[in-house]
Amino acid sequence: MFELSVCFEPLFEGKTDVEKIRLIHELGYSAVEFWDLADKDLTGIAEFCGQNNMSVGICTLQDPWGNNRLHADTDDYIRHFSASLDLLNAVGSQKVIVLTGEDDGRGLDVQINRIIANLKAVSGIAEEAGVTICLEALNSRVNHKGYLLDSSTLGFDIVRRVNSPSVKLLFDIYHMQIMEGNIISTIRENIDLIGHFHSAGVPGRNEHFLGELNYPNIFRAIRDTGYGGYFGLEYWPTMDDRESLERVRRHFLD
Repeated sequence: MFELSVCFEPLFEGKTDVEKIRLIHELGYSAVEFWDLADKDLTGIAEFCGQNNMSVGICTLQDPWGNNRLHADTDDYIRHFSASLDLLNAVGSQKVIVLTGEDDGRGLDVQINRIIANLKAVSGIAEEAGVTICLEALNSRVNHKGYLLDSSTLGFDIVRRVNSPSVKLLFDIYHMQIMEGNIISTIRENIDLIGHFHSAGVPGRNEHFLGELNYPNIFRAIRDTGYGGYFGLEYWPTMDDRESLERVRRHFLD
């Protein structure tokens, strides 16, 4: 059975990383996730999670939007990825998010070939470390205009071409509903290529019980595939954060 994982980045403004995780834990969640490895209290996160039977479901590489994204020179990307693995190990996560960055104008084929080469170059490092790389597709219509990988079809093709058990697609239901729709069928047909899920209500990126998606049905469809990873809640509340997390949890689990 897969678990809900709460992205603490949009939540509990003004609280420290550990304070946020403590509040999430008190609300009954057993996993958290976050963005940039470089600006987090990794020691505090690891200690609290270890003492309270919580997990870090996933996080991004350090500086995920900088010059070291997947467009980079392969040798540079290997160095950047390897340095992030040390931080990943410190916090205890076995999955890491990688991003393509924006279309840099060199042509789609040129950029995709570089991305595949870079993923192949680090896949062996990840496999040896017991880490799964999750390549994330984002929407380029609302939140990330210009982002290169805005299609799950292309994302799954990249994963197939890399052909490594350590490289999967992060399927973000919010982003892919905006770009493609057809969420349940796409998940069922490609579940073996999916390493992690993100989710939020559409439109607005708010609570899952708002908007056009029937998340309980999506949740059941994923469960029925036998998926055993994490289902990330990455959204911006429209109400008090505690009330929001309580209501979202009930929406999925009641």
